[in-house]
Amino acid sequence: MNEFELYLQKIAELKNMGLEPHIYGKTVLNQPLYYFKLVKRVDYNKKPIKIFVQAGIHAREHITTFLVFRLIEHYYVQVYRELSKINNVHNPFLKLNYELYFVPSSNVDGLQLCAEGVDFIDEEICTAAKKNFDTRTFGDLSKCTSAEMVDKIKNRLIELNLGNRDFSLWKANANAVDLNVNFDAQFGSGTKNVKCSGAENYIGRFANSEPETRALVKLVGKIEPDVTISYHCKGQEIYYQFFQNKKELLRDKAIAEIIEKTTKYNIIDISELSAGGFKDYCIEKLKIPAFTIEVGDDNLSHPIRVDKLKQIYKENKNVIHNILKHFVTI
Repeated sequence: MNEFELYLQKIAELKNMGLEPHIYGKTVLNQPLYYFKLVKRVDYNKKPIKIFVQAGIHAREHITTFLVFRLIEHYYVQVYRELSKINNVHNPFLKLNYELYFVPSSNVDGLQLCAEGVDFIDEEICTAAKKNFDTRTFGDLSKCTSAEMVDKIKNRLIELNLGNRDFSLWKANANAVDLNVNFDAQFGSGTKNVKCSGAENYIGRFANSEPETRALVKLVGKIEPDVTISYHCKGQEIYYQFFQNKKELLRDKAIAEIIEKTTKYNIIDISELSAGGFKDYCIEKLKIPAFTIEVGDDNLSHPIRVDKLKQIYKENKNVIHNILKHFVTI
């Protein structure tokens, strides 16, 4: 079973547990983008703390997708464990209202490309997705037959992958746009940003050009989270800075230090290098604390194998819990 098949299996398993996924958008290739919601409401007169977690925005970083699945399962059990104690334990944390939102993969096409290469792309997919393809990447497809379009798209993707049919190191979406530099936050100003299609770092034709990017922007705008967490790999690092004012920096640093203490990862300032990321967008446009957590030892090779998940999960399973505790005390 490849990583994309495992992703679909985990969605089905969560459904069987009673957790129905919500569709928040579609990919370039018209695949559904899912999020899961966990709610604990004890006092309906108080506003819940909302934490939003997304992963898998870079295709080869699918270890983060399976980390989020583990977190969903963990906090699903945790919600009911806490609710069962609510009437007999005098603990302010147990009475906290919260909503948790999880996006296991915000780049589903990229995940499938990474796992299967281009062979899954067929005439039905291309015909349905025709209007979504980036003309800068694929040129004018309007006069192509369905068969010609399939060949053109497959061959172009392989060309952009340096002639390699193995896409296991691919980061971008099906338009060869790196989604984590496509958001409207200092767009195009990152030191590694490029303006031509490729497996990584291509910013896209304009900010929020991609359906996956627009879907995430719409979702967080609807939810209005208090905190967002983006899981990436690798390096065991935490990023939280992006041109905030002094007051916001102090606010966000307090939470970053909680993540640092929980995971034993290091806080790193890459604000001068970063641009167009989901974290950056949440900080600049939504004015909320937002964090990128890079999981996995830097000595590991991409893509990090699923057998490394146990340790990564152990390091991260209490991150949300400890951030919630922080909101009890402030």
